[in-house]
Amino acid sequence: MSFVSLYFIFFIFVLFGLYYILPAKCQWILLLLASLFFYYLSSAAGFFYVAISLAAVYVAARVIQGIYDKAGKDEDMKSLKKRSRPVLIAALTVVIFLLAVSKAGFRVTDALGVERGQGLARLVIVPMGISYYTFGLIGYLADVFWKKDRAQKNPLKLLLFMIFFPQIVEGPIPRHKKLAECFEKEHKFDYTQFCFGLQRILWGFFKKLVIADRLSVFTSQAFSNLESYEGLVLIIAVIFSAVQLYCDFSGCMDIALGVAQCLDIRLYENFNHPFFSKTAAEFWRRWHITLGAWFKDYVYMPMVTNPGLIRFCQKLKDRFSPRVAKNALSVIPLFVVWLLTGLWHGTGINYILWGLYWGAVIIFSTVFTPELKKAAQILHVNTNSKWFDRLRIGRTLLIFLISRAIVATRSLDTCILLFKRMFMKFNPWVFFDESLYTLGLDRRNMFCALIAMAVLWFFEYKQETGTRIRETVASYNIAFRWFLYLLLIFSVLILGWYGAGYNANDFIYMKY
Repeated sequence: MSFVSLYFIFFIFVLFGLYYILPAKCQWILLLLASLFFYYLSSAAGFFYVAISLAAVYVAARVIQGIYDKAGKDEDMKSLKKRSRPVLIAALTVVIFLLAVSKAGFRVTDALGVERGQGLARLVIVPMGISYYTFGLIGYLADVFWKKDRAQKNPLKLLLFMIFFPQIVEGPIPRHKKLAECFEKEHKFDYTQFCFGLQRILWGFFKKLVIADRLSVFTSQAFSNLESYEGLVLIIAVIFSAVQLYCDFSGCMDIALGVAQCLDIRLYENFNHPFFSKTAAEFWRRWHITLGAWFKDYVYMPMVTNPGLIRFCQKLKDRFSPRVAKNALSVIPLFVVWLLTGLWHGTGINYILWGLYWGAVIIFSTVFTPELKKAAQILHVNTNSKWFDRLRIGRTLLIFLISRAIVATRSLDTCILLFKRMFMKFNPWVFFDESLYTLGLDRRNMFCALIAMAVLWFFEYKQETGTRIRETVASYNIAFRWFLYLLLIFSVLILGWYGAGYNANDFIYMKY
């Protein structure tokens, strides 16, 4: 079942009605049944993976919790962790193995193509949301192991944490302690919050159907026929691809968070206007926020505080300098984090290069911060000026566009071909000879896409500068407020891309 289908709209409104009728103690059961139904319709074969992951993690967490609870007063934490570690490693091995098998299988069939990979595809199960619930389970196990959370006694509640339907499609990556507390609370109907949730769902539909799916027609045509295009056509395709990715992913997040808000459940924000970022590091604090936070908490920080790495950096300090040791302590974990981030997004060489590219950019800015500041002083650059901030935003956007070009075509060979053909010819006449309208979008649809992107930028800019859009709309009189609601609804219904090639099941990050 796709988020952008009439079936889903009917499904959530039936759920909303039942949810607020039931007693508080039964609400989580309804959410579990709804999530199981949603998952069955979307990825029934994936239940095999879900069941094994659930069993492994549930048993491991309960065993670890039991070791801690039965510990004597004289036992120190170090010995308790030593006893718990084999259980932790066993469970992690199971869930990571399942994730690796599904992702590797998907990439093989994806690389072979529909016809060549057909036979293998029958043997490969790609459960919906496996990356998201696996990372959630790994975080949960680690938190129990570190005594930041307690093991869930009820396996059905742990199952709900895994496959809660708004977040199973593309995240956000959940944290057990917060979400479990939400499921335990009584949820009463709040008209204002319910309206805010519906507004956010509508905005997600606008991003997905009006912008992302429309731009995908142009980008698919360009990237699948690289030999036919060159110069500015491909540069425009890369720009459109970046906007498409953002609107697809953040649109899905708006729908997910909007549905959860209607249910009086707060999920983590996953985007915070990333295209206004001034640095690459800031960009990743605003884009896919929960993924970056997960890697920071469960990979970066454990490595930074690892005694072995600290000892190694101390040797570097003694042999070279404190600065070398300090940089090594951050550079080594950053390298590992970005290598893993690339592998999370895909198993192809270009995805590994994508991860290393982002890692190199962030590591460079981290290591050479003093030199960059000194260069700015020598050149008398006013780093506090608005023009300098705009320059930094433009630079970050360029960094992102380059990264998008690396993975837009999904293979290293086509990636190299894309970069070659982008700079083969400077052809500004494409803006005037109507050749841009031969890539699937005619003049009317191209104009619609540009206007929709301008509307998106306007609202993102207003939010970035502090305007609370939903609260502002709620303050208007009812006639004007409903005029805006109906305008958005009819924009989605009339301007949404429902033509040839439309597939309501395709969300880009469902494959991660």
